[in-house]
Amino acid sequence: MADAFISYKREDAEIAGRVVTALRESGISVWWDDGITPRQAWDTEIEQAISEASTVVVLWSPRSVGSEWVRTEAHYGKDRGKLVPVVVEPCTIPIAFTLTQTVNLGGWQGNREDRQWRKLLTWITDLISTKPGNSNLPPGLASANATNVYRDAIGTLHSGEPIYDGAFINPSTPQGTVFRDGDQMPVMRIVPRGSFLLGAASDDSDRAPYEVPQKRIDIPASFAIGVFPVLASEYLRWVGSLPSAPAPAAPAQGWLSRFRASQPSAKAPAALAPQPGIPVTNVSWDEAQALVVRLSSASQQDYRIPSEAEWEYACRAGSHARYSFGDTIDQGKAAFALAAGPVMVGAYPPNSFGLYDMHGNVREWTADLWHDSYDLTPQDGRPALDGHSSMRLARGGGWRDSAVMLRSAARMRATQSIRVDVIGFRVARSVG
Repeated sequence: MADAFISYKREDAEIAGRVVTALRESGISVWWDDGITPRQAWDTEIEQAISEASTVVVLWSPRSVGSEWVRTEAHYGKDRGKLVPVVVEPCTIPIAFTLTQTVNLGGWQGNREDRQWRKLLTWITDLISTKPGNSNLPPGLASANATNVYRDAIGTLHSGEPIYDGAFINPSTPQGTVFRDGDQMPVMRIVPRGSFLLGAASDDSDRAPYEVPQKRIDIPASFAIGVFPVLASEYLRWVGSLPSAPAPAAPAQGWLSRFRASQPSAKAPAALAPQPGIPVTNVSWDEAQALVVRLSSASQQDYRIPSEAEWEYACRAGSHARYSFGDTIDQGKAAFALAAGPVMVGAYPPNSFGLYDMHGNVREWTADLWHDSYDLTPQDGRPALDGHSSMRLARGGGWRDSAVMLRSAARMRATQSIRVDVIGFRVARSVG
């Protein structure tokens, strides 16, 4: 059984041979059809080889995109979750594969330190290591998981856990991996696909009418979500200024006002330099959305505000209780019922997915429009975009909220243009 099946067009044999040689020298076993000649044997052997291989590496070029056989092999790999697409020459990839992440080896001449080449190695070895019962791993990957030898660690969490370079994250990167796409980008963690019941259980005495009945949600693919809410320092880095606090309401007009020469102006206090580790607040949904657009543009990755379903799935982390860690909460587990303001992220224990501050500290915007029941919530985890046209959902509860608002199922609404000192947000990102 080979680690990699190479699909290519005969006219691309030179670049295919270069890829095969480099893969083999990296300890990855390869099957390709350079030694097969009789047609009758070719069909039989290729079918067996592609079915047994851990990965199907398709080399896209202007010639291979027109090959029915290469497309068939690519579909086979995609349908079985083992496709690794590689562009070896600029071309228009078939539409069925345009949403799939690719490795770009255009112009590659065999440099083993090239980042795209290392991305290819990381992707292949991630797939090998996650294939059930597969013990055929390159040297150094016998206990691969997130510690893929081709992936760079660029820092650590306060817990000592490594943060990896986001350039080497791919659809097969193991769940739980922590990464960052660049300096001052949010630290992200990959959570697995799965199913859960959205909303409050019928025996939750604090449930609200718009939190029931529960609805089964199927998250179809793993995705990444911020380990922490977005920090004020991160927001400042990408936007250039912090959101200003809303102006205080003007004093009511009464009979005494006729004796005043002028009314005091309502002026928002100036934004102070952010304290390290404090989440951004006073950020509207529109401003949060503008930031994810900037992050996506800078990283060339798909950043977004998580949907309500994604948020609750990540918050629960497999728990069916009122909170991710049980049915009760105290101030040793989350920041709530405080008088001062948000606290430094990561000061409380994470949930089972390794995410911090999902309960308390700041409420967090989600992508959904406000809706009074889960009838409009898509079952596949996408945001509900039918609902109140100017109201968005917020989750998690904040620093001044009561314990009831910190429940995993608690839903809050706010006008998407409003700024409030208890609302922040967390970002999500696709890994496929």
